[in-house]
Amino acid sequence: MIITTPGKSSSKIVGRAKKLSIYYGLPYKERLGVSIQTMKKKYRDDIVIVENDRIVISPLHSEKEMFYHPNLALIRAKRIMNGGKGGQEPLISIAKLKEGMSFLDCTLGLASDSIIASLIVGPTGKVTGIEGNQLLHFLTHAGLASFSSGHEEVDAAMRRIDVIHQDHLNYLRECETDSFDVVYLDPMFHESIDTSNGINLIREQALRTNISDELIHEAIRVARARVVLKDHWKSDRFARFGFTQYKRQSSSTNYGMIEV
Repeated sequence: MIITTPGKSSSKIVGRAKKLSIYYGLPYKERLGVSIQTMKKKYRDDIVIVENDRIVISPLHSEKEMFYHPNLALIRAKRIMNGGKGGQEPLISIAKLKEGMSFLDCTLGLASDSIIASLIVGPTGKVTGIEGNQLLHFLTHAGLASFSSGHEEVDAAMRRIDVIHQDHLNYLRECETDSFDVVYLDPMFHESIDTSNGINLIREQALRTNISDELIHEAIRVARARVVLKDHWKSDRFARFGFTQYKRQSSSTNYGMIEV
């Protein structure tokens, strides 16, 4: 990835772009009046444009741009803060999340579920998200650190999430036994995404996430309390790996749970 700025940029934006390039270990290139498409052809890489209030990514093989937004997590968070009015949050009830617990999201994506988990476990808890896709890791890591929802409690929950770029199976292998209260798997990368922001390019790669016997074995070893799986309601993975499936009416996604 290459970090740059908009065509017309203030010294403040340039300074921020340079700081991000150092922080993420990515090269910074001056815009010099050329188009983003020209930069992609020259460097043969994804281009990160640091704007005043957001970070935009132009993937190498797409003309679409994408930027971070927590999507439905904001609606879900507002419902929780409003006392649950408008419907129950299934992730909380099935994972049995409480303040002070630790939550490992093995398939972070845009962190919608991790934001909800962080909101519930609070500052005394811990939420760690693993993302193997470099572009998606950058987008989510930078987005969680800077996105403003207009709600202080939600912003604080976003900032507390520890985002790690690694293969989730390798991460689980390196974890000590009983490292987290809940280990969470969402192999289908279920996010309600506006296709105009280009995130489906990343979604296609995230869909390749494989759920294997070894992954489930490691998840059970690492979890102190339970392993939770989110998948399509027709998925055979619930039965195949021994999850108790909780069916949800009028929803294409179901949750499954293994009590450790």
